[in-house]
Amino acid sequence: MEQRLHIRVLGCSGGEMAGYLAPSLLFDGGVLLDAGSFGSVLSLAEQLRIDHVLLSHAHCDHVKDLAGFADLIIGRRKQPVLIHAAPEAMRVLRGDLFNNRLWPDFFSLPSPAAPVLKEAVFSPGRAFRVGPLRVKAIPVTHPVETMGFIIRTPSGSLVYTGDTGPTERLWREANRLRDLRLLLMECKFPNELQAVADAAGHLTPDTLNAELRKIRARHVPIWLYHIKPDCQREVIRELRRLRDPRLHILRAGTRIWI
Repeated sequence: MEQRLHIRVLGCSGGEMAGYLAPSLLFDGGVLLDAGSFGSVLSLAEQLRIDHVLLSHAHCDHVKDLAGFADLIIGRRKQPVLIHAAPEAMRVLRGDLFNNRLWPDFFSLPSPAAPVLKEAVFSPGRAFRVGPLRVKAIPVTHPVETMGFIIRTPSGSLVYTGDTGPTERLWREANRLRDLRLLLMECKFPNELQAVADAAGHLTPDTLNAELRKIRARHVPIWLYHIKPDCQREVIRELRRLRDPRLHILRAGTRIWI
């Protein structure tokens, strides 16, 4: 019998305040997708079981918990944790965070031969392996180099948009999938902040609705995340007006099987 993949949502908000955490999704097989909030949710034992971190981009709300994570696990693992990132995101991580000024360089500590973290730079558009997952990174629309991901598992495929405004290539790739089981899509701002969303490379319910028309799969559940917490009620109200039965609101603590 085919084993279903389990995803645990640790955080999924487009901002942080009490009860709302930045994006981090934990997959079976020790794979973490984005690193915004897992340190405040997982125990030490659970963090030590993370072998791979897959980053959509290097904005603070998607990488910030890597700093405390590396400091916590130093000396506790025999193998480094692989950090999977696109070239520019890795340059930002190494140059602006783990630079021995803002934070110690855990890509070289405790020694360059046996570091806590290890680079695993991927090439956008080419498939690569992340633990038990087969991943393809597709550039999306955001002010910095940002990837959406097509993630293939034995039980089906899923699409994670990352942070994005209206985009094209990701949907062309997604529409080729015959085993698409799940979409994880961002929608950060309400419609009244459309100009801000456009400038920042994010979606509103209006632009999300236009993106939905690009997706051929009509019966695949779509989980929406990265909603700005102070705007959540307004965003959800506007999403309900779309009357699209595929849409669901992702929340921290949600567990998904595909």
